[in-house]
Amino acid sequence: MKRMVWFSILVLFAIAAGITLARAQTSEKDSAVVEREVREVFDKWSTALGRGDKKTYLDSFWNSPRLVIRIANGEWRGIEPYRKRIEAAQLPPASPSDYKNVEVVALGRDSAVVTYERPAPGGATGPAGESLIFRGTAVFIRTPDGWKIAAWHAHSVTEKSSAH
Repeated sequence: MKRMVWFSILVLFAIAAGITLARAQTSEKDSAVVEREVREVFDKWSTALGRGDKKTYLDSFWNSPRLVIRIANGEWRGIEPYRKRIEAAQLPPASPSDYKNVEVVALGRDSAVVTYERPAPGGATGPAGESLIFRGTAVFIRTPDGWKIAAWHAHSVTEKSSAH
């Protein structure tokens, strides 16, 4: 009888361990899928920005008043104020190959963070003449319309302060 109890306990532990392992493997698999999908959207967004494709660029953002954008000495909350700003502006030229140190981290099945660096437009320089780069962070969420940027922050730093 004791053997049967111990055997049952052992089987239950083995089942629990198997379920835990399966969840971990599924989670890693899910993370890889999320990271690939988000990278595709990030590349599409950065390409649209560089080509001046305002429609594709703006369609990459979450259509919500809770959207937050903090870049280039400006802050916008909600897509409409930012849309007005972009429609009145010329987008800075860039190439997808300008984006360096791009890291995509899945936070779950429905959210991810992308960090990156890119040269400041127009060869901008700092006070001592050093080249400037933008460091950016974009938070992506899965919406019914696909992956969208829910928050974006970018700031300039001297290139020599960049981690390599």
